Amino acid sequence: MQLSRRHLSVVGASVGTAVVIVALFVAMSLGLTNAALGATGDPSPGASGTAFPGELGPGVSAGHFAQVHNVVLLLADDLDAAAFAQVPRLQALRSQGTYLTNFVVTDSLCCPSRTSLFRGQYVHNHKVVSNVVQSGGGFGTFYARRLQQDCLPTWLKAAGIKTGFVGKYLNGYPTGAPSKNYVPPGWADFVSPTSGNQAYSAYNYTLNINGTSKKYGNSPADFLNDVLTKQATNFIAGARRPFFLELATYNPHTPFPVAPRHATSHLGAQVPRVPSFNVATTNPPTWLARFGPIGPARVAKLDALWRRRLQSAESVADSYDALVATLRATGHLNDTMIVITGDNGYHAGTHQLTTGKLTPYREDTVEPALFLGPGIVAGTQVDQMTSMVDFAPTFAELLHAQTPAWLDGRSLLPLLDGSVNPPWRTAVLSENLSRTQPGDPDYSAIEAPVFHSLRSQDWLYVEYADGERELYDLRNDPFEMHNVVDSTDPQTVAELHAQLIALSACAGDSCRVADSMIVNPPGPYTPNPSASDSTSPTPVVSPVATSSPMPTVSPTAGPTLTATSPVG
Repeated sequence: MQLSRRHLSVVGASVGTAVVIVALFVAMSLGLTNAALGATGDPSPGASGTAFPGELGPGVSAGHFAQVHNVVLLLADDLDAAAFAQVPRLQALRSQGTYLTNFVVTDSLCCPSRTSLFRGQYVHNHKVVSNVVQSGGGFGTFYARRLQQDCLPTWLKAAGIKTGFVGKYLNGYPTGAPSKNYVPPGWADFVSPTSGNQAYSAYNYTLNINGTSKKYGNSPADFLNDVLTKQATNFIAGARRPFFLELATYNPHTPFPVAPRHATSHLGAQVPRVPSFNVATTNPPTWLARFGPIGPARVAKLDALWRRRLQSAESVADSYDALVATLRATGHLNDTMIVITGDNGYHAGTHQLTTGKLTPYREDTVEPALFLGPGIVAGTQVDQMTSMVDFAPTFAELLHAQTPAWLDGRSLLPLLDGSVNPPWRTAVLSENLSRTQPGDPDYSAIEAPVFHSLRSQDWLYVEYADGERELYDLRNDPFEMHNVVDSTDPQTVAELHAQLIALSACAGDSCRVADSMIVNPPGPYTPNPSASDSTSPTPVVSPVATSSPMPTVSPTAGPTLTATSPVG
């Protein structure tokens, strides 16, 4: 049975308190420091800052985790929470660690999400908005903006940590780099495929192993996840000082590569028949209304696809088992924090959508995230709102590294310490700022318009570029089936809009103000009999008018890039 540590409920906050919060956000937004301005995409490499205002400094919360000398991050590709729960070895790990039930990605797309992990920034700040250069993203954009010069591995290296990266780096790598075997700054050991989309098949790929190319074929011994896992365990075995390792698998991303040993597993599995499976949304936005019921033949294909996804995800569990075995053999199991998560989710049949991601809905944006190791309370869960932007400050604090002042996220350590229940944010941002392009492994001819979304424990609120909006009452509608934006108290909608506007424009410190704004919880709504009634409550909103358009990010912002052939 899992225990829950919930944040303080701030349901009855006064109007005056909320106004103070909004005023503070505006003041900070108008008076950004040079460090915060650097977060918009042109940082000074090597710049460092101090602890965030109002947060625990290095070593304070980390004292509970003093035994942690190393961190291992196991990052899966497109591993959604439903698939995680159906792989017994992964699901069983929840009893051994602390699970984040509301861990939200900054974008349900590979490269923007992974950039947020490295930089601790929302997408509108790092500006890697897609998987390919042509639409403003991919490794080429990351490199052209010089983001590799000032990110998690460089901060850790400066602190004396041995850093290792093995697996899928950023989409399009190494196109745009000085050489095919380019090793990004900060990584002491670096192993990643250089053969584009071919790596997704798990065979006939080429690896850059610390600056040297090595080709692999199509024999069982060449199965990519096994090769990457061996490289990762070799890194651990050779580490002689505190280390950070990221093992980024290609599983279970399309086309769902399956190790031969798992080909007969999960034969009776099917797509979870949750309440939203193959059911139309009430009051859907126009883009979603185009989809109709999924027929029996297509549902059968979805079940077959889902079985293959689970078989593919078994390799993620294999990687975990191998990492733990090596940590135990080298005497590091008791001084290493292990984190398991994914870069984004995946939907299959929910809301009458067949397969894919790139939506604001739970299946695509709320990821499994599990912490295991010294100082972690086993068998617990954290329900507070957490984000991909929180990983960089968390790992930096654990390993005593300095971070720049422009980070948007928060260290998760106060939440992970079982004896602490600190004040925390009320909501997080997820945004999709570009469309996919042919050649992108996640390309979709039909996808949602560009959007910004706000997620809290109470609400999912979405604003699309075409002006349409969605609002879901998560307390009463956890599967996000009934869009109640037109029937919810306008004051609540105004507050949600205000917080979404604030988060969509925040940078650095102002993000930790915007993410703490107060919004009314779900409840009965009785419209005012008279709009002119002077006793009617005044909506608590930011100075930005409620009809203000969402801020936009140009896919071509920043250095001029040369278009290249799309790679994934």
